[in-house]
Amino acid sequence: MSIINALDNTSNPGKRASAGTESTAVDGAFRTAFQNATERNNSAMAGGVAGSSVSAPSSAEQEFMDYAAMSLEEKMFYAALASLGISKKDYDAMSAAERLEIAAKVSLVMQQLTKADNTEHVL
Repeated sequence: MSIINALDNTSNPGKRASAGTESTAVDGAFRTAFQNATERNNSAMAGGVAGSSVSAPSSAEQEFMDYAAMSLEEKMFYAALASLGISKKDYDAMSAAERLEIAAKVSLVMQQLTKADNTEHVL
């Protein structure tokens, strides 16, 4: 008996009675597989496989997580910084006055990009 037939038998009680032990075997195998998957999922959700240790994320993983947590505006800002040759780390290390000057440059770059984009749509 195929799994499709077994599933059909669960929705049609009249056929299920005639299927007998084949359907019960399929149901038992499914229940066992489902229980095993549930246990693996619970183990993974609780910190992974037994015996493994959770390590701190690598610098690349942390950088990705930081990027994923940024808003769209922040992503655009740091992309504009990169176009000026300034990394996020460099920007974060700057003084408040330097940041203000860079923010003005970034604003100008974004305005120019917006203007160029609008001109392109008109033409």
